[in-house]
Amino acid sequence: MYLVLIETSGNQNFIFSTNKLRENIGASELTYRSGTQWVMEAVAEANGKPIPDKKTFESSSSFRAKLLDAKFNPPIDNEKTEVEIIIATSGKALLLAKREDKAQEVVKKVTKRALLEAPGLDICGVTREFAWEKDSVAEINRQLHQEFEVVRSSRSGPESRFLRLPVVAECSTSGLPAARAKTFADKTVLRSCVSQGKRDASKAGFERIQKLLPQGSPQRCFLKTIDQFGKADEPDDELSNSWLAVVHADGNGLGQIFLNFGKYTEGNRDYVDKYRQFSLAIDICTEKAFIGAVEAVFINGHENEITIPMVPLILGGDDLTVVCDGQRALQFTQEFLQQFEDKTKEAVDLPHIGQTEIVAEQAENHLQVNRLSACAGVAVVKNHFPFSIAYGLAEQLIKSAKKVKEIVKDSKGKSIPCSAIDYHILYDSSSVDLDSIRSKLWLENSKSRLYGRPYVVSQQDWYDESPAKAKDWLDRHHWSELKKRVTAINGKDDEGRYQLPNSQMHDLREALFLGQQGADARYQLIRNRYNTQELEGNPEQQSLFWQEQDSKDGEINVTGFLDAMDAAGFWQGGNADE
Repeated sequence: MYLVLIETSGNQNFIFSTNKLRENIGASELTYRSGTQWVMEAVAEANGKPIPDKKTFESSSSFRAKLLDAKFNPPIDNEKTEVEIIIATSGKALLLAKREDKAQEVVKKVTKRALLEAPGLDICGVTREFAWEKDSVAEINRQLHQEFEVVRSSRSGPESRFLRLPVVAECSTSGLPAARAKTFADKTVLRSCVSQGKRDASKAGFERIQKLLPQGSPQRCFLKTIDQFGKADEPDDELSNSWLAVVHADGNGLGQIFLNFGKYTEGNRDYVDKYRQFSLAIDICTEKAFIGAVEAVFINGHENEITIPMVPLILGGDDLTVVCDGQRALQFTQEFLQQFEDKTKEAVDLPHIGQTEIVAEQAENHLQVNRLSACAGVAVVKNHFPFSIAYGLAEQLIKSAKKVKEIVKDSKGKSIPCSAIDYHILYDSSSVDLDSIRSKLWLENSKSRLYGRPYVVSQQDWYDESPAKAKDWLDRHHWSELKKRVTAINGKDDEGRYQLPNSQMHDLREALFLGQQGADARYQLIRNRYNTQELEGNPEQQSLFWQEQDSKDGEINVTGFLDAMDAAGFWQGGNADE
């Protein structure tokens, strides 16, 4: 028996290496196909079965139904089965094969197809022999992943396929050697085979995610590019909205669960079946959370809005990346994270399997909570800001959000899974490095910090078991605290005037850079005149700051006022330009 792993590498670079959203969507679709459609079709040939028709791959639900159909994907124990698919998801597949030649045949077909249809995609496969009756598939899987890293690092990267000698013309978007010219009404555009392959796949990728939207009247749709944008004959994808947001979300603890999955299964068959069901159930939870958040933020209350101001780029596994209207990005992200937690607690309906609580069960086994969590980074930028750089900032923000796990721990020192958001509104494009931006918000020899981000969005009663210090940190950094301050800033009186005038608010902002004492002294001048108590970090001391322990600098002063002021214009209904 052979265990086969086929996986892509460098996905972020492949997908986000250009600023053309059509190419980003196409690259995401090609990554998805490499681990799903191409694998399923290669396995069907190896098993001597008919290749599934195209409709199977037009929606994720039809693909999952085919994968869980025992007639199409029978167990490897079946006498006539040569290859069984354990998992097939975006950019990754795990298979069982009875014979080495069949294992190599599938790897060869998938990787060859990638060269033809997705030049530039880094994909390879490895196989490992084992005894089904004696060896543990879980342990072989762990060894196979280690071997994959060795094989991957010893191979030349896809860049070596596109040599520049002899000198050739350059692609207008990727900088790679041009392979073809496309003529528009007023100009000729040179494109590499990489860029053209991505563009060719973009329509199918867009339509696959589009089908997740609820069917109804009126029939809503996502944008193909951010401004309706993306007419097929236009050489460029222009962005027109004043403020756009790049939202990047990723699950927490999934790697730990998959790595130790065998601890809570009984035998190889139980491991294979549950591993497959868990992987597909995660896909369903992510899709449901995404659509639930879209409905809550972009559909409900916007009945006249036919086109949803969002371009979905990645939706698969526990990953989500979208470009959307900056005014609603924070609410969408918060709603997505909360719904992701809720959906992973509930039973999931799997085709041919029925209702199963496998996600909640495995989360309980591995993380000691009955749900999964996720973190997100939200980068809000002006419309013409380079997308790839904005995505890089969103990646830095999600790493910042994931630092919450180092703080939120139980009495035994184990991290408590919770969802968190970090965000940044890029007013000044001279610096897009998050560390550089945040370093300017530390004052008084690192004893005062002018931001409280990231913010936790999990329900507060879920971490009641945490020690007092961690619980105090969570209470200070909970989304409800940010919302309270934003509401106070955006509050208006009966005549429609802001309760806290903009002049006073910006005066307080300047005062923050004087340090805690200077800011609080300025705050005291207006505290009794305006309704500002909700802005306070420490109501007992009537201060905009509160005190907390920093792992490096000891006790520091922190304020959430600047966080709320930044977010206020981008809260649904806020005015970012005031």
